[in-house]
Amino acid sequence: MAPGSFARATLRDGTTLPGVVLWATGSHVDVWFDEGLARRTRAESVVACHDPVPTRLACVSAEMRVFASLGEGDRVRWERASGIAEGCIVEKCRYGAIVVTRDGKLVAVGFRKLWPVAGLAVA
Repeated sequence: MAPGSFARATLRDGTTLPGVVLWATGSHVDVWFDEGLARRTRAESVVACHDPVPTRLACVSAEMRVFASLGEGDRVRWERASGIAEGCIVEKCRYGAIVVTRDGKLVAVGFRKLWPVAGLAVA
């Protein structure tokens, strides 16, 4: 399943919850659930979900799809307490990136606060 996909995961206790795929391998899937908790579960316990997406999960899904489109070397912006910052991705991780700022500082930025400088083209 692709990052940002809406899925339904069955947990070890038998509970089935809707969530957003953050990362997937052949054997495991990391899923973000509505309460803001991410869990790793077995790939066979996760299926695509076509139910209506709760608003909070729709936001996380969109943010993860944007993050998945980014790569090392891409110029990005992110939200800080002091305003918007800009830099370049040095290393991309599962849920965020190490970014070098204009003044050479390295910062870790979570996927929910990161977006491309160029933005999306409008047709």
